[in-house]
Amino acid sequence: MDPDVVERMTAGLLGLDPDAPWSTAAPMILPVLKRVWHPMPPDTVPLHIQVPPGIPTGFGIDIGLAFSHVTPTLVERWSIDHATLLGTALENLRQRIVVEPPLVQQFTSDGIEITAVQGQGWGSSLLLLPDVLRRIIGDAPQVLLAPVRNTLIALPEAVEPHVAVDIWEAIAAGAHDELDVDPLRWTGRTVVAITDLETRGLPN
Repeated sequence: MDPDVVERMTAGLLGLDPDAPWSTAAPMILPVLKRVWHPMPPDTVPLHIQVPPGIPTGFGIDIGLAFSHVTPTLVERWSIDHATLLGTALENLRQRIVVEPPLVQQFTSDGIEITAVQGQGWGSSLLLLPDVLRRIIGDAPQVLLAPVRNTLIALPEAVEPHVAVDIWEAIAAGAHDELDVDPLRWTGRTVVAITDLETRGLPN
């Protein structure tokens, strides 16, 4: 592992106080989407909430290129509700994007135009910020895939389902952070369920 990465992770771990109050932890909270597999004992299972239109969202305390997951016990200790937790995490993500702009790559594979949006640990969480997403991928309706935490994929709306599956598997196969997030649809303004042709979903 890169020595600089090790140094940042170690510094983060040393600075993490498991008993820190909400006022201390709040600036470090980011949204992290639910993984398919959680190799954790029951008492440390992360908290997850469903964010419209059905995005299973957890939360992490950013400790420098890694996350300490937020559990129901932590939220109870902090005496905050889920709305406060989510609102804080999204605002922190907005600030993070300014400091560390996502890497956006556009390319064509087998005649299909693909946009890949990457951010360390939070690229997939851009699903939760439609106004930011619109500035990145534009107004054209698209299919959105969040195969792993770092990456969000945008495909043409008319993409064949088997092609979307192939792309998902090419990215997520064998990845420890494969996400438990269904494909979604970008209307040009918001994120909706793949079968929803209306504009219901996350507000701008």
